[in-house]
Amino acid sequence: MAAMAERPSPEYDVVGLGCCCWDLVGIVEHYPGPDDKQPLLELIQQGGGLVATATVTVTRLGGKACFIGRVGDDEWGAKTRQSLVAEGVSVAGLQVMEGHTSQVAICIAHGTGGQRTIMYKYGSWPLMEAGDVPRRLVVSGKVLLLDLHHPRAALQAARWAQQAGIPTVVDIERPGPHVDELLALADYPVVPERFACRYGGSDDLGLAARRFLDLHPRALVVTQGERGCTAFVDDQVIYQPAFPVQPLVDTTGAGDVFHGAFAYGLALGYDLPYNLRFAAAVAALKCRKLGGRAGIPTMNEVLRLLDGT
Repeated sequence: MAAMAERPSPEYDVVGLGCCCWDLVGIVEHYPGPDDKQPLLELIQQGGGLVATATVTVTRLGGKACFIGRVGDDEWGAKTRQSLVAEGVSVAGLQVMEGHTSQVAICIAHGTGGQRTIMYKYGSWPLMEAGDVPRRLVVSGKVLLLDLHHPRAALQAARWAQQAGIPTVVDIERPGPHVDELLALADYPVVPERFACRYGGSDDLGLAARRFLDLHPRALVVTQGERGCTAFVDDQVIYQPAFPVQPLVDTTGAGDVFHGAFAYGLALGYDLPYNLRFAAAVAALKCRKLGGRAGIPTMNEVLRLLDGT
């Protein structure tokens, strides 16, 4: 109780700690094979990264967000930082590491189906440790959003959030260091189906969910791409279909956008069934444009979609 009493009034709706990068995004009509060539139908650059794109989602929807992470002092780092600033995301927790390179990703979307292939190169900076995390920022939001990019820093942030009574949303794409520990601290693990089944040890999603539920989260949310998402709460299962949108251009970043919208919905006080519907609508609308951020909708666009279904 003493820790919660020390918490100041929230400054942000969502505080995110994790991955940011610079994306080069293109469209091809067909993926080329080995020793083959294929012209790009379109090529753009924009900011990317799991939690970074999620925080942009929050501000695009009208909320306030702060990002904590690292970039190098190179061209890509400057672009990554500026892309967040331009979207109204606070970069008070973004550390620019002198003499290091930033993370860069190359994302290629298939022109007819919206699927994408991503290749990336990590930045040369060292991972954030527990002592690198600014506690004041971590507890300055209504909701904390974490990925596994800086695992020890994420664990420290999750502990502080738990002490302060701040719900934590965790985005984990694949197995890695400290996964068990971070999931044990997560209020809302929001994970892709492939990881859920692998971690849960079963191709049956319902059976796989039991391992997560043994950790006693408020809810487990499993994203399932074009099939939507499924939430598990105790013995209750809530399924939310995906929203069809046209044109379907690129699914890059749809999961990141879903996480940002879900975290923002928690900050707004949405109940779980509505929040799943809300996040699914935001993620679907994102897919109308190339890249992880260009298509992120405004709140009015989301409400029009929700009101029309």
